[in-house]
Amino acid sequence: MITLTRLNAMNLKVRDLDAALAWYHTHFGFTPRYAVEGGIVIAVNDIELVLSPHDNPDAPLADPRACRCIHTLGFEVSAAEFQAVKAEFAEDADHVEIDQPEFSSLIVSDPDGYCVEVFYNQRRTS
Repeated sequence: MITLTRLNAMNLKVRDLDAALAWYHTHFGFTPRYAVEGGIVIAVNDIELVLSPHDNPDAPLADPRACRCIHTLGFEVSAAEFQAVKAEFAEDADHVEIDQPEFSSLIVSDPDGYCVEVFYNQRRTS
């Protein structure tokens, strides 16, 4: 069995590269790292995403309200950061909060309809 250590350079097809970069920078601190053929690698805390223009910018994506587990990125944060995330997106009418015995999460949509889940695992001491 292969042991994985982190997720690296997941590719997201976006309609507007500048808008996507601005959204990920504003909310999570991602910054441009380097250009790749057809896109840009952005990073924060050793987490890398590749943003590349969608081949068909008018193609419909899954409705994030109907398909919450399709096109989802999940990021774990500490309890304190989770409270900050809740405050950050409190005015976002389209956010969804989930409270389970082991975790709490908040899901929002990025400008291209990808769901971004930020969760706090209550079993971890962070």
